[in-house]
Amino acid sequence: MEYEHLTRPRSFTHLFRSLLIAAVLASTGCEPPSSESSLPASTEQTAEVDIDLSLARKLGEKAPQWLMERDVPSLAVAYIRNGSVQWTRVYGDQAQGVPATNQTLYNVASLAKPISAEIILRLASAGRLSLDEPLSDHWIDPDIESDPRHKELTLRLALSHQTGFRNWRYQTGGVLRFDTDPGTQFGYSGEGYEYAFRFTERKLESDWASLAREYLFAPTGMTNTAYTEQTWFADRMAIPYASGEGYLEPSIQKSPSAADDLYTTIGDYAAFLVSVMNDERVSAEIAEQRDSVQVVNPGSTADCDAGQVTYCPERAGMGLGWEILEFSDEKVLLHTGGDAGEQTMAFYFAARRDGAVLFTNGNSGFQVMIPAIALLFEGTDLADFAMSKR
Repeated sequence: MEYEHLTRPRSFTHLFRSLLIAAVLASTGCEPPSSESSLPASTEQTAEVDIDLSLARKLGEKAPQWLMERDVPSLAVAYIRNGSVQWTRVYGDQAQGVPATNQTLYNVASLAKPISAEIILRLASAGRLSLDEPLSDHWIDPDIESDPRHKELTLRLALSHQTGFRNWRYQTGGVLRFDTDPGTQFGYSGEGYEYAFRFTERKLESDWASLAREYLFAPTGMTNTAYTEQTWFADRMAIPYASGEGYLEPSIQKSPSAADDLYTTIGDYAAFLVSVMNDERVSAEIAEQRDSVQVVNPGSTADCDAGQVTYCPERAGMGLGWEILEFSDEKVLLHTGGDAGEQTMAFYFAARRDGAVLFTNGNSGFQVMIPAIALLFEGTDLADFAMSKR
C-alpha cells in the first residue's frame, strides 16, 4: 500500500512546510555527548571513492543524535559530487538490535517511480517505444474501456502525472476512472505508472523484471535491487518503524509495481542517480525532455504564491519521472518516497551534477533527512529554499 500521496499531491515543498521547523530544531540542538555510549549504535561503511572527510565527519557527529531525538531506527546517505559517488554512510539499526550496513535493503516506496521511468526512457531511446504513442494500441484497463478518453493516454502523460487518474483506484471506489481530462493538469498518480508498465509489457511481449534487468539494473551494476521478493532479502531488510507502535510488517510485492515497493541498497540507488545525471543510455533528446518541466505543479509553490516563504523557485513541476525546481541559477531534480514506517529521498543539481540519496526506516524520517541536506548542501539554492520555510 502506498501512503505518500493518499489524498492530495505531496511534493518536496509540502514536506518542508510540515517538517522544517522540527528538523531545524534537531539540526541546531545540543551537541552529542562526548561519550557515544548513550547514542544509537551506528555502522559507517564507505564506498571506495574519494571522501570529503569534513562533510562525512560532520554528518557522523550529528546523525546519531538526530536518529535518537526523532525516534528513527536508521539513516543511509550517499553523497554525490560532479557525477560521482564520493561516499556512503549508514547509521543506526535495520531491525531491533541489528545494525544497518551498506548491504541493508530499504523499501524506497515512491522512489520506485524514477527507476521505472528511466527504464521506459531507455526503451524509448532504443527505439522500442514512443513516448507519445497511444497506450490504447496495446493496453486498455477494463474500468475505462467505455470512456473514449483512454485513447488520449501516452507514456509521456503517465510519467509526468497527467493521466487524469487519482493516485490509487481505491480512492474512487475501487474502480479506475478519470478525474480530469488527460494532459490538462498535474495529478500525482501511481495508477498512471501502473498503466505505463502494463502497456510496456504487452507491447514488447516481455515481463517487467526482465526489461528492468536488461535496460537498467545490469548495465548500472544494480545487483541488489528488485521489485519483488527475492531469496537474498533474508536478514537484510530495513524493517519499517512507527513511533509509538514499534516495528511494522514489511510490505513486499509478489508481482512488480512500477510505482511503489522497490527494495534496494543505498549504493545501488546512488549508482542509479549517477547514471541518470550522466545521461547514460538515453538519447540527448529524451534526456532533455526528462529534465524539463512537462507540467507545472501549482502545489509545489503554494507557499511561495501565498507569500509565506521568502526564498522560492521560479517554477516547479514534473519532468519525466522527477519533480523539478527551477531556481534563478540552478535546477534541482528530486523525488521522495513514503510508506508506513519508511521515508526516502533522492535529488541532484542538474548543472553541477551534485546530489544525494537518503533512506530511513522510520515514519519521522524526513525530520532526519532535511537537516542532513542542510548540512551537506549549505549555501545552495535547495538548502536556502528549505531554510526559508521556517
